[in-house]
Amino acid sequence: MDKKLKIIFVGIPDMALVCLANLLEKGFNIVGVVPPKKTHETYSYFKNFTQTKGLNLIEFEKSPNEKKCIDKIKKLNADIGVVCSYNNLLSKEFLSTTKLGYINSHPSLLPYYRGAMPYFHIINNNEKISGITLHFMDENFDTGDIIYQEKFDVMPFETMGTIFNRTTYMISDALIEVLKRLEKTGQINRIPQNKEENYILAPKTEGNFRINWKNDVSKIDCLIRACNPFFNVYAYFRGVNTKIIKAKPIYIKHDYELGSIVEADENKLLIAAKNGYISIEVLQIGTWGVFNPYDFYNTFSPKIGEFIL
Repeated sequence: MDKKLKIIFVGIPDMALVCLANLLEKGFNIVGVVPPKKTHETYSYFKNFTQTKGLNLIEFEKSPNEKKCIDKIKKLNADIGVVCSYNNLLSKEFLSTTKLGYINSHPSLLPYYRGAMPYFHIINNNEKISGITLHFMDENFDTGDIIYQEKFDVMPFETMGTIFNRTTYMISDALIEVLKRLEKTGQINRIPQNKEENYILAPKTEGNFRINWKNDVSKIDCLIRACNPFFNVYAYFRGVNTKIIKAKPIYIKHDYELGSIVEADENKLLIAAKNGYISIEVLQIGTWGVFNPYDFYNTFSPKIGEFIL
């Protein structure tokens, strides 16, 4: 016989909003919600969302591991917790506040790309396959027993934004599947991770990268896509900071100086790099605005041989 689970939800938008909204739409019983820190940029609108849904918001001052927060959760006698995109390391005591523990949602195929920024590193390292993982949490980041995994092909045009969107909705659906199965059977499968070998870390990055045109065009292409749209990839044009937002590689032998403009007209803007050109499709020049090749050409009249360094 199906048992209606009592669920604690912990998360930071935007993944958290998508997953929480889906759980509510499917009728799951969310007995408490732990938001981000009050200083987090998403705190206010996440709090507003939970209040409009009439949910029980369990706030804290500095850390969810505070005794007051833990005591509030314990009193709810929840069956299981769900965590979506949370950057606080949860203590052993916090993780014991539900009967079955906490399920974390991670946008990579663990044990590969453990850490805060798998989206970036997967594309920057030119991976061809990635996926999602649901796993039970322990006292370390992303090392607990695996519950569910699903693979997908990383396409040549992928950006951090497309990977983020795709994995968020995959995770949302996977949570529904796993929790429905748990309600129906009372059981949940788990496979231990190898915590010492065969893993890749995905550490948080500063998110600000200056292009090195001495790199191969494929490497530059990966960096630009890995940063789009959340991070910055930049160079300087006529002394002004220039953000490269969207581009594609062209593989061709040439003798042009690296970083120089090879071709510029109303249809294209090509920059020389190792083993080819980078065809810039969207760029931002300082505070002047965002330009495609047509607008860039007609605004700045770039010269062949001029540098974007």
